[in-house]
Amino acid sequence: MQQISLDKEIRSTNSQRKGSSKLWALLICSLIYICTIAPSVAEEKKADTAQDKSQKKANTATTIKEPIPLTKQYKADLKHYLASEQVKPLLAGPDDYLTLVKRYTSANSKGVAILLPEWQQGATNPKAINFLRNALPAQGWSTIAIQPSNKPDNYPSTAITVAEQKKENELILKEYKNKLGAMLNAVMNTAKEYPGIVLVIAQGNNAALLVDLYSKTGNQLPNALILLSGYRKSNQALTNSVNEEFARQLAFTELPVLDLYLKHDNPLVLAKAAQRKSFAQQEMKVYYRQRQLNNNVTGYYPEKELLNQINGWLKAIGW
Repeated sequence: MQQISLDKEIRSTNSQRKGSSKLWALLICSLIYICTIAPSVAEEKKADTAQDKSQKKANTATTIKEPIPLTKQYKADLKHYLASEQVKPLLAGPDDYLTLVKRYTSANSKGVAILLPEWQQGATNPKAINFLRNALPAQGWSTIAIQPSNKPDNYPSTAITVAEQKKENELILKEYKNKLGAMLNAVMNTAKEYPGIVLVIAQGNNAALLVDLYSKTGNQLPNALILLSGYRKSNQALTNSVNEEFARQLAFTELPVLDLYLKHDNPLVLAKAAQRKSFAQQEMKVYYRQRQLNNNVTGYYPEKELLNQINGWLKAIGW
């Protein structure tokens, strides 16, 4: 009996030891899990947080601000680099412009030359305008160079059909021409403060749009007009019609016109120059002269020849 009791005690003790061993093993496994798995989970959370931050930074970096309007850049440059006595503000209705004014330096005053660059270009455009701005005062001309408005952003129209393109273009240019006309009238009022005649020298699309304005009533006319590489930009399907309209308006205007372009010029200028001359001859337009000037750099007028052509034409019509 004693032997049986002893065996039972031994079994009970072994059972307790096994249970304790299992508990210790479970406790050790738990500690190992906590020490290994928990840090990795924390690291994953840190990595996710860092990834979220980098994604937010990337989203912020891709938000690009719109560039400063070109006209605003030109105005800032003119105010910064040129003498304050040359830069004169001009108010035309609700819009404000900048003009660069230089008085004549010769013994006698011939008048005022108003210089209008192409849209997208500055009042100190080196292709021709800036040279004339500085050279004409020695010839007896006070010069007023205008910083024009920028080309309308949505021109030419991106509509699908030609009819829609034509309609949208007319609406877009109507607003632009209204502002251009108001600005030119304001400049003409300033020009009246100087003695002599008023000469307008205009470039590119602005030259063609000026002819359109001068063909209608309500705009103050200069005494003469000089075109530098004049043409009309539009949609491909409308290019021929709008440039033909420009040529007809030029032929019918009563203004004396000097029509200059270059041997190496905008392809559209070269393609439409003969049409303007032909229409002027058909209408027997007086005081119309067209000349092609030889140049080495596309779009840049040879300075000496440009000045000779202007002076020769003005003498031919009595000025």
